[in-house]
Amino acid sequence: MARTPRTLAGWLLVSHPQLRDDHFRETVVLLHSHDAQDGALGVIINRPLGRELGQVDAAVDLAPLDGVPLFEGGPVATDRLAFGGWCFPADAAPDVRFGLDQEEAVRLAAEGRFALRAYVGYAGWSPGQLENELRMNAWVVCPFDGACAGLEGVALWKHLLAAHRPDLRLEADSPEDPGLN
Repeated sequence: MARTPRTLAGWLLVSHPQLRDDHFRETVVLLHSHDAQDGALGVIINRPLGRELGQVDAAVDLAPLDGVPLFEGGPVATDRLAFGGWCFPADAAPDVRFGLDQEEAVRLAAEGRFALRAYVGYAGWSPGQLENELRMNAWVVCPFDGACAGLEGVALWKHLLAAHRPDLRLEADSPEDPGLN
């Protein structure tokens, strides 16, 4: 097994199939920040809410961002909205942006290279909490790369598990209650 990098900022956390917490079951979290002193912060990138920003509140003028899809970002601060996005250049590492203000999100939307998202809430871990969950194998750490583009929902979760932990594929494909088969 590969050694875990010192910081996981920019990496993905893929929930283990045995992680049954409703907040994180079958999720993929993109970590925005991670260090020993402050803990970790990220957003769930595979829980689309099936709506776009322009469908939420007509009183808020976000016209250039009306088509940005909304995602459930996590169980913390669910009354807040954050913008993030990424692009996968062919000859370079992914360009990941998070915590964008509205002006920067509008600029990136106009540029057209970035897959922009709006996240309701976020996921957070106190110092040492994520490291403890990693020791308990609650998460599979994966790189964030172009293989993630175009996949959403549980399909992204299953793809990453199959690619990085093929031994978990059968478990990931199993029904929640095998007794009902």
